[in-house]
Amino acid sequence: MQDIDLELLRCFASVAELRSFTAAGARLGRSQSAVSVRIKKLEDLLGAQLLTRNNQDVQLTERGKVLLTKARHILEESERLMSEMRGPSVSGKLRIGLLEYIAPHRLPEIMTALQRKLPSAEVQFHVGLSSTLKTALTNGNIDLALALNDDANATSTVIAEDRLVWVEHEEANLIETSPELELCLMERPCIYREAALETLSQAGLEYREVMTGNSVQAVRNAVRSGMGVTVLGSSSVGPGLKVARNLEGLGPLPTVNLCLHGNDPRRPDVAMLLEDILPRHLNGFQ
Repeated sequence: MQDIDLELLRCFASVAELRSFTAAGARLGRSQSAVSVRIKKLEDLLGAQLLTRNNQDVQLTERGKVLLTKARHILEESERLMSEMRGPSVSGKLRIGLLEYIAPHRLPEIMTALQRKLPSAEVQFHVGLSSTLKTALTNGNIDLALALNDDANATSTVIAEDRLVWVEHEEANLIETSPELELCLMERPCIYREAALETLSQAGLEYREVMTGNSVQAVRNAVRSGMGVTVLGSSSVGPGLKVARNLEGLGPLPTVNLCLHGNDPRRPDVAMLLEDILPRHLNGFQ
């Protein structure tokens, strides 16, 4: 009996999770056609159709749903085995601060993936705003912090970039819009808020703030309910939301640079793991 190539399972899991052959290819560093070939090969090997797709979406068949659960388990066990056999240098208690801006809808998966890659470490996560994490790092309450990058220095490692975009409810084009742009924003200080208001000011567009939240998740939920639009990182779009293409003409939005901060000697090893994990779990990261 022929064994299943882990690469085929990884490709299938990415398409199933992202509901897109193109997005899966971007995550895996392969072309859309290469992803399609691998999915077809897996379906031929198993003798079952795993996915259905049209111009807008990709859906799992019943057999595909069964395989996805098993594929995730196999891939996680493979990842854990590789980490254990390679003898990771990261051990001991490790307190890591993670920026709440990083896709709240995928954050649990990111934390789980990091734990799997650090089997010899006692990992403890702290999730919060960038300013809060940096204060905790300064006060010695955490060892490392993945937060916004102010100025690159000897105690920070650049991890990724997250492009800011206008975000709206996934069916916003079906909803009658107000002549005044309705905004859902984070409370001050917030780089997303500043970017939105600065862009609208320069464009001379009228707006009304209908919701102010103290977390990205709260803002995402408000936008998902159709209350208004906002500015978020590309990685935070997720289910129920989409990029507001009609607002892209207002002017360019900045790109957020993320760094792993701290002078803990384990920083380079953790940085290397994050550079591998983030693109696998998030859209928009470079």
